[in-house]
Amino acid sequence: MGIYTLTPNPALDLGGIVDKLIPNEKSYVQNETRYPGGNGINAARILQRLGSPVTLTGFLGGGVGQELKRLMDQESLHHKFIKINGSTRIGITVSAKNSPLQTRLSFPGPAIQPREREALFDFILKIKKPAMLVIGGSLPAGFSVYDLQEILEFCQKKNIPAIVDCPGAVLKKIFSYQSLLIKPNLHEFQEALGRPLPTIASVLREARRLTKKNSLVCVSSVGKGALLVTPQFAWYGKMPKVKIRSVVGAGDSMVGAMVSQLWRKRSLLAENFAQFEKHHSEDLLRWGLAAACATLVHPGTTLGSRGQIEFFYPKIKIKPAG
Repeated sequence: MGIYTLTPNPALDLGGIVDKLIPNEKSYVQNETRYPGGNGINAARILQRLGSPVTLTGFLGGGVGQELKRLMDQESLHHKFIKINGSTRIGITVSAKNSPLQTRLSFPGPAIQPREREALFDFILKIKKPAMLVIGGSLPAGFSVYDLQEILEFCQKKNIPAIVDCPGAVLKKIFSYQSLLIKPNLHEFQEALGRPLPTIASVLREARRLTKKNSLVCVSSVGKGALLVTPQFAWYGKMPKVKIRSVVGAGDSMVGAMVSQLWRKRSLLAENFAQFEKHHSEDLLRWGLAAACATLVHPGTTLGSRGQIEFFYPKIKIKPAG
């Protein structure tokens, strides 16, 4: 029981800083970091820092998978990953020393075999209430959007709230499946809808349309802030001005903090959603933006701490949208 995060295609996130990137020349990386990565894993790391009960699952394999397990153990993360024959992928983020510019390399990851996919389904089918399921990140070969649709159908049947943070190409195929929260950034939202959304009003209009199936729609990187839309309310939030050191993990941090608050209010969500959206949806966005801000001020792939999230929380400005 508790929160589960599903990361189908996790990664070992390697990070570092170079003085400058010069084409066809060797760049010496300083301040190397190694973290367990992937949308669902990063969200879980924030959930754990905020004191929420979380279990991580997905697929892990090879020596890279073993290193991810070791790194998760170092953070005291409770995980139940499915062992696979293939090797877990590596992600690389290199930041310029005196610039917010970064080079990010994301590899496709291993191919999932049918028996490995079935093992994951067996694990998910054993989830017992009260529970929430966070689905985050890209999909490896052999694990398709149709598998996610089946998982969402299971969640709907068992009344397990689902939270989805996936790339736009995946998201557009699961809009019609019931979820508690979807959290694309603007680029992903436009990709999913297949058209540009040049104004806050246009984003708001499309997000409102999706609340028929998705109770909460949060779109980040809209202007200089984020939108949270419910069937009855809409909020626009902005962070204080900070020196952005890296954007990696900011969206995942936002998801983690929001899910932490959803878990704390799970009884009200189940009994009277209208009261939740009236009295707590504004605060939900505030926590999400505070967590994003706490991560943005760190270089590379480092996520914000609980203390930093709490520091930024009162500095977030929220106003009604539309």
